[in-house]
Amino acid sequence: MTALKVASLGGGHGLFATLRAMRELEADITAIVTVADDGGSSGRLRTELGIIPPGTCAWRWPR
Repeated sequence: MTALKVASLGGGHGLFATLRAMRELEADITAIVTVADDGGSSGRLRTELGIIPPGTCAWRWPR
């Protein structure tokens, strides 16, 4: 049987849930995750340091 190959684009909880489900199926996953956050301390990190806030990515990748 050929392994399931999945490519996904997007962000948010829907993508997170989809990737988590695909991992349970042991699929070959490729994901491009969009990140946008302009408020609070995340916005300050991005503005002052020019980096993507580390928590933004950590919460979206299935464990």
